[in-house]
Amino acid sequence: MTNAATLTTSPVAAARDAYQGSMLLTANHAASADTWETGLNNNVLVLGSSGAGKTRDHLKPNLLQAQGSYIVLDSKGTLYSEMATYLRKQGYEVDQIDFTNMRGTIGYNPLDHVRRRCSLPVEQDIIAIASALCPREDHESDPFWPLAAANYLSSYIAFVLEALPEQDQTMAEVIRVFDQATTGHAREMFNDLERRNPSSYAVQLHRRAESTCLAERMHASILGIIAANLLPLGFRDIMAAYRHPRRVDFRELGRRRCALFVTIDDMDASLRPLTSLFVRQALTTLVDEADHNTRDGRLAVPVRLMLDDFANLNVANFDNILSVTRSREISCTVVCQTVSQLEARYGKPAANSIIGNCDHQLVLGFQDEETARYFSLRANKPAASLLATPARRWWLFERGCPAICDDAYQLQQHPRYAELAASERALRSETFVDAWLESVVADLDGFEEMTQEDLEIFGDSWEA
Repeated sequence: MTNAATLTTSPVAAARDAYQGSMLLTANHAASADTWETGLNNNVLVLGSSGAGKTRDHLKPNLLQAQGSYIVLDSKGTLYSEMATYLRKQGYEVDQIDFTNMRGTIGYNPLDHVRRRCSLPVEQDIIAIASALCPREDHESDPFWPLAAANYLSSYIAFVLEALPEQDQTMAEVIRVFDQATTGHAREMFNDLERRNPSSYAVQLHRRAESTCLAERMHASILGIIAANLLPLGFRDIMAAYRHPRRVDFRELGRRRCALFVTIDDMDASLRPLTSLFVRQALTTLVDEADHNTRDGRLAVPVRLMLDDFANLNVANFDNILSVTRSREISCTVVCQTVSQLEARYGKPAANSIIGNCDHQLVLGFQDEETARYFSLRANKPAASLLATPARRWWLFERGCPAICDDAYQLQQHPRYAELAASERALRSETFVDAWLESVVADLDGFEEMTQEDLEIFGDSWEA
C-alpha cells in the first residue's frame, strides 16, 4: 500500500509496462496494479450504503486511470454516457449493452461463448448456460425441478450448436427448438439428428433428460418451468440482440483496450439470470484466452470487471473463479452494500471466500452491525467504534497490512478530472444541439406544403 502522491515502480514493474499503474483507494492511499511487484491480486471489495460514493468516488476515478480494459456493470445507467467520450479520447473502443431494453451499441448471444475443442462444443459451457437460465434458487425446497429443466434446455442448446449452420447458432434458435418441443416435435428432430450423427451429444443429453420424466404431467411441469425462464429472453429487442451484426467478443478485451458498459435494472429481476451468465462467460472466456491463446498465460491487456450491485447477481462458482484470475491479469471490483447482503445471495461460506479473495477491501462507512462485527478484528476496534465512523471517512484493509481509516477519495481530486468535466460539457452541448435539431425536424414534418389555391391567395403578399 502506498501514498497516492508518491507511488513508484520497481525494476520488475518497469519490465511490465502493460500492467503498471495504480488503483485509487482512499484520499491518500493507492495500490500498485502490478501483481508481480506486490504479490497481491487486484480484486477489490467495496462496501457502502446508498450515497456513500461507491460509483462517483471509487468507480469513476478508477475508470479515469484508463489502465487496461473494463467491463462495467452500471445499475444506474449513467456511467456509459458520462465516461464514454473521455475513454474514447484515451484510445478506447467503447460499447454498451443495455439489459433493460437490449438496445445498446452491440449485441450479445450466449452461444457465441461456448468454447470448442476439436470442433466440438465444450459440454461444461452448454450446461453452464442452461444452469444459469434455470437457477436452483427458484426452487430451493426441491432442486429436482430446475435440474430437470436445465437438462432439457442443455439438449436444445446442443442441438442448435450441432444441427444448425454457424450463423443460426443463437439463443433465438434455442427458443424455437423449445417451441417445437412444446408441440411434440422435439423427438422427431432429435431422431433425425441421430440418423445424421449417431454419436451426437445433443441426442445423448435429450435421452438423459427424457429418462427423468416418468409421467406426462411431470414432463409438462418441466416444460412449464423452461417456458417461464425463457419468457423474458424472447421479446423482440432481445431476439434482435442475439442476431446483432456486432456482438460481444470477450477475447478482444484482453488484446486491445476496450470498455464495455453493461446497463442493468436494479428493480426488474427478470433478466438477472442472463446478466449473471454474461459475467460468468466473460470471466471463463478471458481465462481461456489467457491459457490457450497467449505465450505466457496472461492477457496482453489486463481486464478489470467493475461489478456494481454484485449481490443482485448469482454468478455460479464466482468464489472459485476469483481465486484463479490473478495470474491471467484479470481482476474484479465487487461492489455491495453490506456483508449480510453478500451472504444472503451466495451463502456464508462462498461470501467469506469472495471477501478473502479480494486482497483490498474498502468500507465506505459501517451501517449495519454484521459488517461492523465482521471487520472489527481486522480494524482492531470494537464494532460500536466502527459504527461511529464519521461520514466521508473510509476504512481500507489490505492483506498483510494494518487497517487504515482515511479521508474518502473524491472524484474532483483526480488529476484528469478536468478532462472528464470537459467531455461532459461537450456531451451536454451535443445533446442540446441534437434535441434542437430533432425539434426542428419535427416542426418541418408537421408543416403542410402550400397548395396552388394557397399560392393564388397569398401570391401577391409573397412577392411583396
